[in-house]
Amino acid sequence: MSVQKAQSEISSTEFVDWITYLDEQETKHHQKLDYYLANIAAEIRRSYVKEPVKVKMEHFLLKFGKKKKMTKEEATRRAKTFFGLASKYPVRKK
Repeated sequence: MSVQKAQSEISSTEFVDWITYLDEQETKHHQKLDYYLANIAAEIRRSYVKEPVKVKMEHFLLKFGKKKKMTKEEATRRAKTFFGLASKYPVRKK
């Protein structure tokens, strides 16, 4: 399907809804490749630790989920950190 045809048949709202849905589906379930790579990472890690039995493949699977709502104090701290760093490195004018 061409871009022009897709644009004529799907509204921008519907497109955004589909992108959101597909992103949620992608992060909701681990895929086969995720388990394969987690298993490789676990095997590599096992070769470096004293007790390799304690290393589990699940430790290397990424966890997806909704972000926790930021508290007012956390937002204030992050803003102060950001603006503090921004003031240390001013933007040079050309």
